[in-house]
Amino acid sequence: MKIRNYIIISIVIISLSFCKNTTKESRTDKSNKNISSDLLIDHFNIWVEDPKMVKEQLEDIGFTSVPDSLSEVHEGQGTAGRYFNFLNTYLELIFVYNQNELEKNVRKNKDLDFTERANFKKNGALPFSIALRLKDYDIDKIPFESVKYHQDWMGKNASIYSAKNSKKFLQEPSIFIVYPEIESDTFETISELNNIPDEYAFAREFYKHPNGAKKITNIVITSTDLNLETETIKTVNKIPNLTVKNGTEYLMELYFDKNIQKRTFDLRPELPLIIYL
Repeated sequence: MKIRNYIIISIVIISLSFCKNTTKESRTDKSNKNISSDLLIDHFNIWVEDPKMVKEQLEDIGFTSVPDSLSEVHEGQGTAGRYFNFLNTYLELIFVYNQNELEKNVRKNKDLDFTERANFKKNGALPFSIALRLKDYDIDKIPFESVKYHQDWMGKNASIYSAKNSKKFLQEPSIFIVYPEIESDTFETISELNNIPDEYAFAREFYKHPNGAKKITNIVITSTDLNLETETIKTVNKIPNLTVKNGTEYLMELYFDKNIQKRTFDLRPELPLIIYL
């Protein structure tokens, strides 16, 4: 069990790219078909400007949020998050917490796309990102050109790998690979929440939603003017329960429990999100 996840000490990195002493990791020698099965969704993110308003929107339709007091800032990056936990993943609403720290981080790591994603309303960047995990973690299995990113809060030899396209093509969602120590915990059923140690029993309640939502069973991301033939997008579209496609507007659609309740909540225009329960 990863106690870090129970108390939601958030160390999520969004849209990460190139550091000064970073080495590119190109994985073009393997076919997407062979390695797509090694990739799974860990969690996903939406950039927002008003986290309080957006969080209240989600709470109003029956989702339980992690308390703000347990949602720490991302040290050294100038960002913070608000969280909604589900049995098989979590949603983070990410926002700029400290503009000066954000700019300092970008100056140090010039190919990060934090600035572009945070200014999505002005520059048209897609405000979504997907964090992936690798089965039997091995960076040699990363199937797209990526760059390594490290900060002090990570383990000495730990890094996150971001798709190089996350900086280059802002119509694509930001894609990055987390390392095992920060992968999110998952549970098959509500009863499995009892596996959370008793000293963190309060965290069990963060997975229980009044609207009945348990697992996310499909994520559909729509972008505009998207090249579906890039290495990154072709790989992502072979990951189970995840689709990235072209359309007329930016939109994320989340399907819970295979839409068993047949209920829909459209949160536009405040948030480019449709919920299917």
